[in-house]
Formats: sequence, C-alpha cells, structure tokens
Amino acid sequence: MKKLIKVGIILLLFVCLLTISSCKKTVDVEKNFPEIVAEIKSYKVTGKLESLFPSGIKECEVVVYYQSPNLFRVELKNAGNNEPQIMIKNNDGIYVLLPAVNKIFKINSSWPDNSSYPYILQSLSKDIIGDDNLISTKDENIETLEFNAKLFDNATITKQKVTFNRKTGLPNEVLVYDDQDTLITRFIYNSIDLDYNIDNNLFKVNETMTSARLSMAEDPFTFDRLISYPTYYPDGTSLENENTSGIGDNRRVIMKYSGETPFTVIEQYITSTENTKTEYLSGYIYTMGGAICILSNNTIFFYDGGMEYHVASTTLNYPTMIQMGESLRTANSK
Repeated sequence: MKKLIKVGIILLLFVCLLTISSCKKTVDVEKNFPEIVAEIKSYKVTGKLESLFPSGIKECEVVVYYQSPNLFRVELKNAGNNEPQIMIKNNDGIYVLLPAVNKIFKINSSWPDNSSYPYILQSLSKDIIGDDNLISTKDENIETLEFNAKLFDNATITKQKVTFNRKTGLPNEVLVYDDQDTLITRFIYNSIDLDYNIDNNLFKVNETMTSARLSMAEDPFTFDRLISYPTYYPDGTSLENENTSGIGDNRRVIMKYSGETPFTVIEQYITSTENTKTEYLSGYIYTMGGAICILSNNTIFFYDGGMEYHVASTTLNYPTMIQMGESLRTANSK
C-alpha cells in the first residue's frame, strides 16, 4: 500500500512538473514582445499586405530589413508586375525609390516612428507600449491584442488587432481598422528572421537603385495607358473641366471636380531617364495597396505603372483621397 501511495505521489509530481513546463512555453505577449523588440539587433520580415478599398482588395509582397540602431528598408512588390517600390531610412534621411522610372524622393519625415505600420516590429511594439487600455484575449496557442493605431501623423486614432504566437511571442497577423471600424489593412507574416545577417548595402540608396534596376525587365511598362477617372468620390461632386497638355508620353491632364466637396486630379506620364532624378518633399508615408503614397499639404501623391497621380482637396480628408487614388489605379488597370 505504501508503495502504491509513493508511486501515486511521484506520478502527481511528474504531472505537476509537466504542467509547469507547459505553462513556461508560453509568454505574456503584452510584456514580452516589447522586450524582444528592444533586444533585436537585426531582422528580416516577409509577408503579404492586403489593402481593402471600395474598388476591391489589392495585395502586395512586403520584405522588411532592420539593422540596429535605426536603419530600415521596406520593399513592396505587386503581384504580376516588375515594379518594386522601396522605402529606406539610413543615417542620411528617409528615401522613397521608384526604380522603374529611376527616381528618388528624399522625404522630410519621421517615418516609421510617426504612424502605425503593421509590417514593422518596432511600430507594433511602440503602439503596444503607448496604449494603457489595450485588450488581450488568449487561448492555448495564440494571444490577440487590440490596441490603438494611427494611420498617419495627425490622423484620428483607430484600432488594430494583432494575433501573436504565444510560444515565440512574435506576430502572425495584423488587422488595421479606420475610424468607422472598417477593416482597411491586413498583414500576414510569412517569416520573421531575428539576428539576420544583413548586407549594409541594402540601406544605401544608390546601390539599391542600381541593383533594383538591373533586376527589372528592360521595358517594365508601355505608355498605352489611358487617362483614368476616379470611380470613387463623394456624392454631390462632378467633373467641371479637364485640361490636357503635351503629347505622347509627355501628356499631363488636370481635372477639376466641383460641388459639395471639390477636388483636383492630376495625372502625368513619367518616363525613365538614364540619370537618376532626385526630388525633395515633406510629408507622411502611407502604403496604399502596393504603392507608396506621400501625404502633404492636403494632397496625396503616388506613382504606378508609368503614371504619376496627384489628388488634392481642402475639403476632403486623407483617407477619402486615398480611396479615390486607388480607384484611379483600378480604373487604369482594367
């Protein structure tokens, strides 16, 4: 009898040890994820970004490189084309590269610190630390945190829901919502390689541009695209006049819409040049369905498929103009 009791006690202790060991395999994400990020020296992230618009869902592949203490590189590539768009933060500043047209924008911006970017680990960590009222939901394998998001500087605070793997403490998926609680962005993490051995040339602007252009097709696009009109814009507004200047691949069109919420659309063909062109801008950076969008002075600006787009308005907010801009791209791709 004593032997049976002894065996029973040993089995009970063994079960307890297994339970304790199992518990230790999971982490408190709210506490541990910011600690993990603070210790990271470098990483490479790959994933898929889905942007949800009234015109449909746009997907793009995303690759992120980080090197301590503050070097970032984000590559966007739409499925089915060979036109990468690249953001770089190095010791000289913030840059947006458009290899397809051999053009560089140097942006006066605090990217990526000023907004919420679902594919940047530091951005998620900052948002978690900055929200005292976040909501945590746990099950056996995952933990979901719901906390504040900011789509761009000075934007209305919205929310994001992030699903984490409780064993690794790293994110699996990020859902970002607008101020109407509508899902607008989904980012799925395919891989996260911590302490990744990064070539420092990845953060050099000129070397990046040269490498990207060499990897592209000789003619990534043709200038057979027609000027497009927004298919999404507020009710009570209509096209007032349209002015076209230039011919061929030098065409430029200005469309003025009047009504309750007036706005202006400018479309211009952009050709690649032998020498790299650099322009200087101030503004916020927003990832718009695979295109890098610059928001500044009541205007959004972006490039896609050989065309440069501007949408400007003193009466419309940036989210509405972004949706209008995406409808221009969608109309031109049909």
